Amino acid sequence: TSTMDDDAPRLETEGQIKKLEDEIERLRHLVYFDELTGVLNRRGFLHGADAEFRLVSSGTSTIERRVGVQIPFAIVFCDLDNFKELNDTHGHAVGDEALKLCAQIFSHSLRQGDMIGRWGGEEFVIALAGVGATNAERIAEKLRANLEKAQLVWEGVHIAMSGSFGVALCHNGDTLHDIIARADRAMYEAKKSGKNRVVVSPER
Repeated sequence: TSTMDDDAPRLETEGQIKKLEDEIERLRHLVYFDELTGVLNRRGFLHGADAEFRLVSSGTSTIERRVGVQIPFAIVFCDLDNFKELNDTHGHAVGDEALKLCAQIFSHSLRQGDMIGRWGGEEFVIALAGVGATNAERIAEKLRANLEKAQLVWEGVHIAMSGSFGVALCHNGDTLHDIIARADRAMYEAKKSGKNRVVVSPER
């Protein structure tokens, strides 16, 4: 009996610690994840992508830094096409379903280590570490094709979806924000040139 009595305070403390850890995790999730889609929000994406970018963009030796050897790093920026019309025609509940479906399609289409976030509104951003120009464009094209193939069904109505994609690669001296800005500009070029397409940033 005394042993059981001795264990009681320890078990109670362990229970309190577990509750505290669960609460910390819940708060972390609120801070870093988008409630609607379940992917990272802008803050969470920037936090994670910046840590990843720092790892791949800083050579570990003097020689690596001098010759500019660097693990490739790419950003893909996507904006869902005609999203305002979708909301206006079918209502915001359908718009929310479109965003959730888009996040699911992208998450299932990417590699395990790739990072996806909802940048805001109908915009998504993806960080691809270790991916060069050819593969980054290929991945963006895969995302575009998978989104176009998917159909959102709402109350028996099939609603087509598509997105405009911009791709930017890391160059020496870039910050993460530089690459995101170039990918964003490339995405606007995709919008201007007809939507539902991938544009790779030519800018250095």
